Amino acid sequence: MTTTTPPRTFADLEPAGLELEVTCQRCGHVAVVDDTSPRLRHQRLAGRRYRCAQCGAIGLPTLGTRRLAKHASKLKVDMTGGELPGRKVDPRR
Repeated sequence: MTTTTPPRTFADLEPAGLELEVTCQRCGHVAVVDDTSPRLRHQRLAGRRYRCAQCGAIGLPTLGTRRLAKHASKLKVDMTGGELPGRKVDPRR
């Protein structure tokens, strides 16, 4: 049985096929962190604070696979909590 070590730095994400996505608690803004940035390459993942670029609230990090993230970006779904195109929203909700 082979065991793999979890990624510790941003440089460990790409070889593992992972990416870090941060979701804002307040406004729901979602951003994918560019782990290829020279500034971040050797910084640790754990213990970091993530802030929303839009409202400044605390962001919640999530690790996901790159393959799934690329597929999800092609879907025509609004992941920010807004209306879906062509869909009527019940104003009573």
